Amino acid sequence: MGTRLRLTAVATAVSAVVLVAASVLVLALFQRQVTDNADDLATSRAEDLAALAAAGRLPDLLTDIGDDSVGQVIGPDGSVLAASASLGAAPAVTDRLGSEDPVRIDLDGVPDDDETEDYRAWLVTAQGPDGPVTAVVGTSREAIREDVLALGLALLVAMPLVLLAAAALLWFLLGRTLRPVEDAHLRQRTFVADAAHELQSPLASYRTQLEVAQRQDDPAGWRAVVSDLLAETDRMERLVRDLLFLARQDSSASAMSLVDLDDVVLEEVARVRPTTAVDVDVTGVSAAPVRGNRDDLARLVRNLLANAVRHASARVQVACRQDATGSLLVVEDDGPGVDPGLRDAVFERFRRGDPARGHAAGTGLGLSIVRAVADRHGGTVRVADGGGGARFEVRLPRV
Repeated sequence: MGTRLRLTAVATAVSAVVLVAASVLVLALFQRQVTDNADDLATSRAEDLAALAAAGRLPDLLTDIGDDSVGQVIGPDGSVLAASASLGAAPAVTDRLGSEDPVRIDLDGVPDDDETEDYRAWLVTAQGPDGPVTAVVGTSREAIREDVLALGLALLVAMPLVLLAAAALLWFLLGRTLRPVEDAHLRQRTFVADAAHELQSPLASYRTQLEVAQRQDDPAGWRAVVSDLLAETDRMERLVRDLLFLARQDSSASAMSLVDLDDVVLEEVARVRPTTAVDVDVTGVSAAPVRGNRDDLARLVRNLLANAVRHASARVQVACRQDATGSLLVVEDDGPGVDPGLRDAVFERFRRGDPARGHAAGTGLGLSIVRAVADRHGGTVRVADGGGGARFEVRLPRV
């Protein structure tokens, strides 16, 4: 969460800087465009007035030059031939008259009701019957500033909304991007914590037994110590093996192929029968093809069988079959069963099950591995209602 928040904050800050720079550039370009358009319009209107003056068709009062514009036509002798109301009868300009090319000038302090206004004006000269006439048309600078200010306010209002939307999008995208990394980091921390927790007890037992044997200095007693240490070593090996298997299931993909689940079940049952006096019934095993990793599926079946044999009173029933939705594997024992309130908890790592099912030796990872393998194969595992004991059902997708 901290990394995600920091990255979102940094990316949002960078976005804000980019947006501010882009807004300044847009405002500058917009101001340039508005000014150029005003100049083009003023020049065009001045050319029209000059042409009318040269043709002798000017009205005394110029009205058709725009709401934010002023105009005036000056004759060859410097007198005003026509003007808009705000410019009046006095010439707005006395120099640069008669220029062959359009000339830009500033008209400052032009009366406008009770106020004055500044204009950006253009002079255009045309040849009349009595000599050159000059048309002056100006566009209000205030009108240009108002247009730029309106865009600036719009950008100022829109920018926080854009940044907020960008931050939300960045938060979402970074969450999706960083989730695999955070999950991998969490798995690593969990693996280390689990290993440290579970290995602490056998290592402490090692030290205790060795220290006691060292103080007693009894050669005959070392045989018992060695036997106990070997038993603890075997448990530690199984624990490390299970932890590594879970780590591999969490972090890497397994090669998938077509597997006959019934063959895997029969092989694992044949492996477990010589090690237990519990009767393992396989009459319910029938064809059940699945797509998966054979070694992982064998591990799943092996752990379910080991759990069932460990808690059974006398009998374990194993069945598998294929139906319309996929393949179903069932392992059921006649032991004390699992309390309904703990049916999901038994699949947690290092959860050694319902106290009613005893405290048989185990790493507490067997059923976690079963769930991990089922999840990796797109399947599910659950504890279902049985005939008194525990009934585990694994459902895998249809091939």
